Amino acid sequence: MKADKQQLAANLTRLEPKLRLVLLHGRDEAASRDMARQIARQFDAADNPLAQTLIAAATLKDDPSALAAAAAEVSMFGDRTLVRVDDAGDEVLDAVTLLLNAEVAGNPVLIVAGELKKSSKLQLLAESSPVTLSVINYAAEGRDWDTVADAAAAEFGLRLARGVARSLATATGGDRGVLRAELQKFALYLDASPDAPATLEPAALAAIGADLGDSDINALVEAVSAGRPDIADQQMARLSEANIPGIVMLRGIARRFWLLLELRLAVEGGLSPQSAVDGARPPVFRKAKPAITSQLGRTRVPQIRNALDRLLGAEREIKTSASAGDVLARQAILGIATLMAPKR
Repeated sequence: MKADKQQLAANLTRLEPKLRLVLLHGRDEAASRDMARQIARQFDAADNPLAQTLIAAATLKDDPSALAAAAAEVSMFGDRTLVRVDDAGDEVLDAVTLLLNAEVAGNPVLIVAGELKKSSKLQLLAESSPVTLSVINYAAEGRDWDTVADAAAAEFGLRLARGVARSLATATGGDRGVLRAELQKFALYLDASPDAPATLEPAALAAIGADLGDSDINALVEAVSAGRPDIADQQMARLSEANIPGIVMLRGIARRFWLLLELRLAVEGGLSPQSAVDGARPPVFRKAKPAITSQLGRTRVPQIRNALDRLLGAEREIKTSASAGDVLARQAILGIATLMAPKR
């Protein structure tokens, strides 16, 4: 079944015993990973080193029965085990079908996937079964991001002063994993905890956070999407000086291009660029509307998909061992900025 906000919040704290499968997927992969961490934390136990079992998606493609077998295993410690599959897609459909058809419920299964197609059979199966929970993670914007940031801050005993959530969105590129790491740092700085909460003010943010000023990730995003490689190069240099990783830059830019793709498809479906931007859900930040409207008028779907392929490809390369790291991010970003340059 498709999870609503109340079901999701409840299961992040305590997984319902009836659930055989939780599928986390969508454009915001950082959000899926963060939710997976919260679910997995429920199974952590010092006296049970086998509280989690990891299975590769490729393994399930070759051996679909392995998932149901892992779910049916009885732990020698007597507790339920969490069976987890990362980076999955429709290749695990047969394995999930066998799991849901198994007579014994056994251990719960957690699958983390990226963005699935609307025609994904895995997503349709997860949404149609009463013993599954399907969660789609869209990129958080505006008030949605504020809610995410406030909830994450509360875990560390922090209250966010006005405007701090938006500053964190900029500094982290909307990556919830980076957000959590930053909040943990601020909690240590302010000696905050859930039992002794403290308010995170802009002053503390400036004292130990990345002081980005005019060189924030939003400025880089605007330079790239406007087709200004010269400005993008300057912004990357300033972000690097502020110790912002290349992967955070890539993800911040990717969020803009996923949005452009969605809105451009709406334009090609008959809407005007302005109508598409005004009707976007979640809403587009007011200050970004003119730039995005202009970009929609001069870009096409193949161009946007090309940019996304480069962004995702660069991130995959950076994650490989012995990669060139931020150099790869810089090359990809400058290439995309050149790609987006207005035709003369």
